Amino acid sequence: MLGVHQPGIMHSGSILMRFFFIWLLIFNGFITLAQTKKGELIAKWQNAKSQKSYPSDTGSVVLLNKLSDQYLYNHADSALYFAKQALQLAVAQKYIMGQAVSLNNISKTYYVLGDYVSSLDASDKSLNISNQIKYRSGIAGAYQIMALVYLAQDKTEDALTNFTRALKIFTRLNDLPRIGKIYFDIGICYDESGRSEKAFYYLNKATDIANRLHDNELLTMTLNRTGEANFHLKNYQTALDYYQQVAGSQFASNWEIDFAYSGMAQTYYKLGAYDKAVINAQKSLSLAKKVKSAGDVLRTLEILSESYAAEKDYKHAYDYHVQLKKLNDSVFNTEKDQEVNYLHLKQQQADNVRLRNDIAAEKAKIAFNRKLFIFRNVLTVCAIIFAFIIIRNTRHAKALNKVLQQQNTDIALQKEEISKQKEELHEINHTKDQLFSVISHDLRSPFAAILQTMDLVRSGDIPADEQAIVLNNFYQQVSMVTLMVNNLLIWANSQQAGIKSSLIALNITNAVDEVVAVSNFLAKNKNITLYHRYDGEKQVLADLDHIKIIIQNLIGNAIKFTPKGGAIEIYYTEDENYIAVHVKDNGRGISSEKVGKLFKVTGKEISGYGTDNEAGAGIGLALIRRFVDTNDGKIDVRSKPGGGSEFTVYFKRA
Repeated sequence: MLGVHQPGIMHSGSILMRFFFIWLLIFNGFITLAQTKKGELIAKWQNAKSQKSYPSDTGSVVLLNKLSDQYLYNHADSALYFAKQALQLAVAQKYIMGQAVSLNNISKTYYVLGDYVSSLDASDKSLNISNQIKYRSGIAGAYQIMALVYLAQDKTEDALTNFTRALKIFTRLNDLPRIGKIYFDIGICYDESGRSEKAFYYLNKATDIANRLHDNELLTMTLNRTGEANFHLKNYQTALDYYQQVAGSQFASNWEIDFAYSGMAQTYYKLGAYDKAVINAQKSLSLAKKVKSAGDVLRTLEILSESYAAEKDYKHAYDYHVQLKKLNDSVFNTEKDQEVNYLHLKQQQADNVRLRNDIAAEKAKIAFNRKLFIFRNVLTVCAIIFAFIIIRNTRHAKALNKVLQQQNTDIALQKEEISKQKEELHEINHTKDQLFSVISHDLRSPFAAILQTMDLVRSGDIPADEQAIVLNNFYQQVSMVTLMVNNLLIWANSQQAGIKSSLIALNITNAVDEVVAVSNFLAKNKNITLYHRYDGEKQVLADLDHIKIIIQNLIGNAIKFTPKGGAIEIYYTEDENYIAVHVKDNGRGISSEKVGKLFKVTGKEISGYGTDNEAGAGIGLALIRRFVDTNDGKIDVRSKPGGGSEFTVYFKRA
């Protein structure tokens, strides 16, 4: 790297000479390879021209367009010549696809040459043809060139709109090379509009694709533009690193190397290294004139003028300032003319779009009217033939239909009302039968045990050392009956009046803590350990009372079917949509047959006695399911006999 001194690093002359010789061989190899490819294409083209079939062979159009691509960034004039030759042949052959591709190459070449009006005109024609034949790659390519022209005119929003259109199409086509270039172009948009930080995101995506495809052209472009974005953010040393990678690359085109040298020059100027700024600006100026890049010539002349002035070499500073002023005036006047032409062309394009839409609408209208006219005539003939029959029968049929329709309506309403009443009556009877079944069977035993315990206490026949055991058993019976009665009342009310919910954002861990605190006493009576594990708040959207009922029933069931000395764990998992509460025990487990019925069946078919012969109403899980559904949640269960059970309830994130 020119002008960079690194203390403490010494190289012998022989090592430097060997390195230079190896680098020269590699560089010449790549140059020879590129020249060979162009040479092969030229030879094929010259051979094709000598054939009689040349004017009518579509392969000639394809070959010319490949040549245009090869010469685009190093010899734009040659690229334009080949693209125009391709277009001329494609028009003569009426080869529509070839015309679209040729116009796209012409628009790209005019863009490189800085003739934005001609570029925009060619891309508009390419877009129209591509739309006609539904050539999606051509449509996207036209949008891309239009966006580049808008960007050159500082119309970044128009540019972003068209780049986005092109990106959507190339993404659907899975055209990775073109996707990479679009990402690069969008990065330029954000950088040029003062949003350099956002530009890095798209430039990095373009760099990733370039590395995956081994696309050295795209890689050097992204390196240059990443350097430019760092320069705009005043990260001067980082900018230099990127520019120097391009300047030392064997794969970079003259256009990219020119940009890299001018970038290095402006960076050295900012760092106060004016001698290095002059050296790199001179290199850039030479290449910029070679590739006819007026923008880079202007930038380089300005750097040279300012750098010589900073070194107090006012003669050279003045000379370059005069050149800058002269070229700047010329470019300024040209840009003004192009701006007027651009606005005029844009208006013409809008008019063309409206005209095409009007023509299409008019054609559709004419076609519709023609069909309507034919249909109307046929209908008129049929009406004349059947008029008498229709008139005679219509009145009678209409009156009869009214009577039948009214009767059918009345019958349908009556049938619907009867069906509704029958269904409601069936539900009421079913609810009543279940309630009486539970009251007569499941509540009789606990109440009998309670009464027996109370009689023993009242009689005073219980020894003092047994009173604590009896009272503990009495508490268990009362707690169990209370839970059963609460579930019965809630379930019966939900069957008749429906469940109403009030969804709010709440911390579910607090609600579960309250239930665990109440359930701990029952668990301790069976020597069961309750573990409630969580890390911070878990915000869900749910009804607080419903959550408590759901968790209370799940923990109650776990205590009921877990043997003494067992453990129950309550913990949480979450994803982007739900927070899940897990209630896991090491109890007796559930058979696969019964798991399939858990949330669908109520009563004795699903109920069972706990490990301490605790009874149940068989409605707890059905009640849980209804409350979960009302809160837009989900529930599932994993269990196997002898291996414990794990119930998981999912609530929506707040």
